[in-house]
Amino acid sequence: MPPAETPIQSATIQSATSQAAASSAVFGAPSRVTHHLNTLGVLWIVYSVLRLVPGIGMLAFGSSHFPFLVAPFPWAMRGFLGPLVSALGAVVLGFAIAGIIAGWGLMSRAPWGRMLAIVIGCINLIHIPFGTALGAYTLWVLIPEGSASEYQRLTHA
Repeated sequence: MPPAETPIQSATIQSATSQAAASSAVFGAPSRVTHHLNTLGVLWIVYSVLRLVPGIGMLAFGSSHFPFLVAPFPWAMRGFLGPLVSALGAVVLGFAIAGIIAGWGLMSRAPWGRMLAIVIGCINLIHIPFGTALGAYTLWVLIPEGSASEYQRLTHA
């Protein structure tokens, strides 16, 4: 039969157990931000590289005079459609470049990377289905209450 524990031994065991639990909570399992930051950065870069293709295509299409763009439209509409398509291509290209920068910022733990990813994620919520999924994932990882302090801790580490 094992000897009975004294109150002091019991308190010492409980104290050691609570300290081990607290240290595993702090240093053990990675949190949401730590665990998902590289994945989020890679997804932003891949998604944004894929968005470069239509941006460059729209920019090239709007600034050139393709025969099928010139023939069926009246002159006034041709003068309006070319610059409109070029402007839309420039906007898509700008957001694609911003997404690449945000992904790189998240992967390199840059201090500005979190805020840029949140802004671009909010804007991408309207791009169904992939932009919506990536925007929701970005907000899920980077918006919760402790995420800002944890991301700042990671940038200084």
